[in-house]
Amino acid sequence: MKPAPELHAVTALRAGAAALWLGFLACTSTVEPPRSQAALARPASGSPAQGLGASRPLDAPESGGAEPEGDDDLVPHDDGIEGDDAENSVVGELRAHPLDGWSLEHIDQALASDPASLGAISVGSPNAGLLLNAVQAQDGPLYKVVSPSAAWATTETLEYLARAIRAVHQEFPDTRPLMLGDISITGGGPLRPHISHQSGRDVDIGYYYTTETVWYARGTRKNLDLPRTWAFVRALIAETDIDLILIDHSIQRLLIEHARRIGEDPEWLESVFKGGTGLRPIIRHARGHATHIHVRFFNPIAQETARRAYDALVQRKLVPPERAYVQHRVKNGETLGMLAKKYGTTVRAIQNANRLRNTRIRAKAVYAIPVRAPAKPKTDPIRIPPRRVPPLRRKFASSEP
Repeated sequence: MKPAPELHAVTALRAGAAALWLGFLACTSTVEPPRSQAALARPASGSPAQGLGASRPLDAPESGGAEPEGDDDLVPHDDGIEGDDAENSVVGELRAHPLDGWSLEHIDQALASDPASLGAISVGSPNAGLLLNAVQAQDGPLYKVVSPSAAWATTETLEYLARAIRAVHQEFPDTRPLMLGDISITGGGPLRPHISHQSGRDVDIGYYYTTETVWYARGTRKNLDLPRTWAFVRALIAETDIDLILIDHSIQRLLIEHARRIGEDPEWLESVFKGGTGLRPIIRHARGHATHIHVRFFNPIAQETARRAYDALVQRKLVPPERAYVQHRVKNGETLGMLAKKYGTTVRAIQNANRLRNTRIRAKAVYAIPVRAPAKPKTDPIRIPPRRVPPLRRKFASSEP
């Protein structure tokens, strides 16, 4: 299937991604997913979300009992949680951007003549977004790619990821590569079975194991390499602009035990896992994440580029006009026709938003429902929150007991 004519320029945008300066700003436009060939590269259906858990106090038992062993491949990825950028409550410092000093006319001319010069563009939110000028992750000493067709990201995302993994290799020489799961498809938009992974900022990546490195193995006290896994998580928080990290409660407890044992600051650990005054937790629980870590980065350059170029992108039909979405959990007996009537949209629009191939929907599943709303792109840049850098450890890391 060939892309629609108005999307040919998107293909050109993807082709020339180049290295970018790292700066920091964010935007949260919510847009309708593209209907390009790239967006249809992997089949999708409604993305059911199940019971997202809030962060617990340190050492608190899980409510409702432990989840059964090996249930992760039976549960859809519960990765639709939104971070600070979606809450519109981010505070922090303004940082330089490559397009500082560029007029709207200059940006529009670049889109027309040399779109790759704008670098990667992360449009919208992780749960309803697009990705232009994407970069594909490649196998190397840091990670091995599980699904190349879903390994497209912004330059910032890949640089942040590499920075955190290199920190592990510096602390622990001869570390094996991690298994790198889904990021986004080349043009962004819905990616089955995820709710998020739409704008090049979400990454699924494996844990470090003491046994042979495999993809999607459930982490336990027996097989997890806690020193390396904690070094990776710590570096994500300390050395990148991290939005959130999703890790199963059972593994969070193991990481907390290890972090305390090697002398991490208790107050800092509390803020990371539980939050505090004016701070929300960075590490959160979501079902399905005992087999892998879900990492979401702020992409200050790519998101701010999208904010500045948004009007020109719409004018040139590189992205559709802004559209708002609501999340609807299906009740028994509901049909797409009933949902379309309820929200003032069409069956086809709901199918397109969720990449549904037919009209079947599942009870208790959550679907994105497009609703018409005035386009309200942010006029002021969102400030990226300061990195939550840990204090010096109280003692050096020692071998595991």
